[in-house]
Amino acid sequence: MAQDEERPVLPWRLVVGIFLHFAIPAYLIFLLAAFLLSPAAPVTAEARVRWLLGESGWFVGGFTFATFAAGIVSALIDPLLRRLRRRKQTRDPNRSAIASRQRSQQALARLLAADWGKANAQVAAAVERLKRDPWDHADAAGQRLSMDLMEAANAFVPALDSAHGAKRAELADLAAKALGRIADALEQQATDRSRLDEGDARTIARMIDLRYGDNDRPVSLDPQKERE
Repeated sequence: MAQDEERPVLPWRLVVGIFLHFAIPAYLIFLLAAFLLSPAAPVTAEARVRWLLGESGWFVGGFTFATFAAGIVSALIDPLLRRLRRRKQTRDPNRSAIASRQRSQQALARLLAADWGKANAQVAAAVERLKRDPWDHADAAGQRLSMDLMEAANAFVPALDSAHGAKRAELADLAAKALGRIADALEQQATDRSRLDEGDARTIARMIDLRYGDNDRPVSLDPQKERE
């Protein structure tokens, strides 16, 4: 099963964490400001303690209220911000292609870093094919293939780390075969794409012939026919 994307830190937790992180510095600054601005500065030790406790109570109450208020506000606006971010992302035509490219790169790096034992050569050969062959991340088929590759990496690498003995060798062989099939699928996608591109080129060449060219000497992709 594919590993889910890392869950982002919720904004309200981030905001509350920032408030708590700066609680002590803010308290010290508050006491200093209160002491400097106080019209009647305490003199005796007992008066100083009473003054300190009184001012601390005001600070604790106000700071707690501000922390809760900021956390609640951030929690309330978070759904709106997420919707706006998703809307912006859906308008980006390259978003899916970029995500697919990142998935394939991360999966290949993880597969190469693992120790496959005796099957290391087969896995390395399959990974090399996946790195060498051209990916079409803008195409839905290429994006599905990168998802399958990520699923394979997320499934085989942890299983390999926790396996021992014959099971480890069996998993390594299974991973090598699975990655080889993914490489075969990638090569087939490249072949199909090349065939479609060639068909488009021939169609355009024929269209140019009909529109602008000399029908006795049509444009051709075959060099031998061009010389004839």
